Amino acid sequence: MDKEKIDEEGMKLLEEFSKMLERVPDTEEMHYVIDLKNITRDDKKSVRKKDFPEKIRRIAPRWDDNYIIAEKGV
Repeated sequence: MDKEKIDEEGMKLLEEFSKMLERVPDTEEMHYVIDLKNITRDDKKSVRKKDFPEKIRRIAPRWDDNYIIAEKGV
Protein backbone atom coordinates (compact mmCIF):
# COMPACT_ATOMS: atom_id res chain seq x y z
CA MET A 1 0.00 0.00 0.00
CA ASP A 2 1.19 3.46 -0.70
CA LYS A 3 1.22 6.27 1.85
CA GLU A 4 -1.65 8.20 0.23
CA LYS A 5 -3.98 5.19 0.35
CA ILE A 6 -3.09 4.51 4.00
CA ASP A 7 -3.72 8.17 4.89
CA GLU A 8 -7.05 8.11 3.04
CA GLU A 9 -8.21 4.92 4.78
CA GLY A 10 -7.09 6.25 8.15
CA MET A 11 -9.10 9.45 7.70
CA LYS A 12 -12.12 7.40 6.59
CA LEU A 13 -11.88 5.27 9.76
CA LEU A 14 -11.62 8.36 11.96
CA GLU A 15 -14.65 9.97 10.30
CA GLU A 16 -16.73 6.80 10.74
CA PHE A 17 -15.70 6.53 14.38
CA SER A 18 -16.57 10.20 14.96
CA LYS A 19 -20.06 9.62 13.50
CA MET A 20 -20.55 6.63 15.82
CA LEU A 21 -19.51 8.72 18.84
CA GLU A 22 -22.19 11.28 18.03
CA ARG A 23 -24.83 8.63 18.77
CA VAL A 24 -23.45 7.91 22.26
CA PRO A 25 -25.75 9.60 24.80
CA ASP A 26 -24.35 12.12 27.29
CA THR A 27 -24.51 11.07 30.91
CA GLU A 28 -23.89 12.97 34.11
CA GLU A 29 -23.31 10.01 36.37
CA MET A 30 -21.12 6.94 36.14
CA HIS A 31 -22.86 3.58 36.25
CA TYR A 32 -21.44 0.83 38.42
CA VAL A 33 -22.08 -2.88 38.72
CA ILE A 34 -22.52 -2.50 42.49
CA ASP A 35 -25.10 -0.31 44.24
CA LEU A 36 -22.57 2.22 45.57
CA LYS A 37 -22.48 5.48 43.62
CA ASN A 38 -20.43 8.64 43.86
CA ILE A 39 -18.50 7.51 46.92
CA THR A 40 -16.01 10.02 48.28
CA ARG A 41 -13.87 10.17 51.37
CA ASP A 42 -13.61 12.99 53.85
CA ASP A 43 -10.44 15.00 53.42
CA LYS A 44 -8.52 15.15 56.66
CA LYS A 45 -5.11 16.34 57.65
CA SER A 46 -2.55 13.56 57.47
CA VAL A 47 -1.15 12.23 60.70
CA ARG A 48 2.56 11.52 60.88
CA LYS A 49 3.23 8.58 63.17
CA LYS A 50 6.48 8.59 65.13
CA ASP A 51 7.27 4.92 64.63
CA PHE A 52 6.63 4.86 60.85
CA PRO A 53 10.30 5.07 59.78
CA GLU A 54 11.24 2.15 62.02
CA LYS A 55 8.32 0.04 60.81
CA ILE A 56 9.08 0.63 57.14
CA ARG A 57 12.75 -0.21 57.75
CA ARG A 58 11.71 -3.57 59.20
CA ILE A 59 9.26 -4.31 56.36
CA ALA A 60 11.28 -3.25 53.30
CA PRO A 61 13.79 -5.96 52.41
CA ARG A 62 16.54 -3.85 50.78
CA TRP A 63 17.80 -0.30 51.26
CA ASP A 64 20.36 1.93 49.59
CA ASP A 65 21.23 5.30 51.15
CA ASN A 66 17.78 5.68 52.80
CA TYR A 67 15.94 4.60 49.63
CA ILE A 68 13.95 1.40 49.37
CA ILE A 69 15.16 -0.97 46.63
CA ALA A 70 12.18 -2.63 44.93
CA GLU A 71 11.40 -4.54 41.79
CA LYS A 72 9.92 -2.62 38.90
CA GLY A 73 6.19 -3.33 38.50
CA VAL A 74 4.75 -4.51 35.24
